[in-house]
Amino acid sequence: MNSLGYHFTTGSIRKKLIGFFLVTSLLPTLVIGLLSYASYRTAITRKIADYSLAQLTQAVANIQLKLAEFENISVRLFINKEFNNTLTEFVNAKDPIQIATAKKDVEAHFNEYMISNPDIFAFMFFNDRSDEQSIIITKDFPGEFRSLIKHFKGLSAYQGILRGGGGIVWSAAIKVKRSHFVLLGRQIKEMATGKPLGVLAIIIDEEMIDLLANMTIYNRLNISFNEIDNYSLVINNNGEIVSSPFKNDIGKNITKVMKDTQPLQKLFSPVSNRDYGSDVNQGSFLTEINHRQNLVTYKTISSKIGIGGRSGWHLLSLTPTSYLYQEVSTIGFHTILLGLAFAICAVVISLYLSAVISSKKES
Repeated sequence: MNSLGYHFTTGSIRKKLIGFFLVTSLLPTLVIGLLSYASYRTAITRKIADYSLAQLTQAVANIQLKLAEFENISVRLFINKEFNNTLTEFVNAKDPIQIATAKKDVEAHFNEYMISNPDIFAFMFFNDRSDEQSIIITKDFPGEFRSLIKHFKGLSAYQGILRGGGGIVWSAAIKVKRSHFVLLGRQIKEMATGKPLGVLAIIIDEEMIDLLANMTIYNRLNISFNEIDNYSLVINNNGEIVSSPFKNDIGKNITKVMKDTQPLQKLFSPVSNRDYGSDVNQGSFLTEINHRQNLVTYKTISSKIGIGGRSGWHLLSLTPTSYLYQEVSTIGFHTILLGLAFAICAVVISLYLSAVISSKKES
């Protein structure tokens, strides 16, 4: 009976010692580890958001400068009296020789700007009175762009330009074969009478915008799309993706790619109702993209008139949180290993002390 009581007492002491040392060694480690992990995640998210916004600001500035080049060309053609007279002659010409002569003069104006600015992919004049008497000067895909002219009136880009009332309007992306293009268009009228002549458009390869938005990606050599963790894309006020490294996403609404787009809704108000320089037009939030949590930072691409006229553009940067928290996860793993080491030490010490106590009781 005494032997049974002795073993019970010894076992009880051993359990209490093990429990005591486990609690005193593991609890502080776990509490500190969990608090550190949570605070690190919050701090890293905040710092990455700030850093990403700084990068977006630079990318936005680069895009603004490039788009301003095209806008200035459009303005120069718009106010050029000689060009307007030539275009008027072309539209009003009935004789084939007159049409050919005027067309050649209009094309000469277009070619001059295409030579001086190699980023211009094409010029288009769409004749409102006769789409067959329209002009397209392009670096490639001439047949496809002529086909585009035939169906131009049915595109949302054409309707948006008409609603612009002569102002600059940037279209959503237009797909030609496997490539995508954005169109800077404006309605042009006869200077003398004010009668509409048609739509003057500058066509830009979407890849040029993508390159400016994702310069850090394309500066890396031999990178595959599977290796891209974070990237930027451009959307318009309708939420349509205008530019992206993933070309299959272009033309889709951002709601098809991103689970929660509520924080972006404030960006989609009309240009006249918003101050492009305010903090409302930039920020960050967490959402799910392709079943992965991402940090999204955004900033409006603006200018004095609002880039895109009635269709503003916005630059979004997407970064998976798993990419952000890699180092934090490593710290968490090390904390677990440290906790296990403390636990083993606690068990060893408690067993040793219980053995010492037992031996003293025996003696």
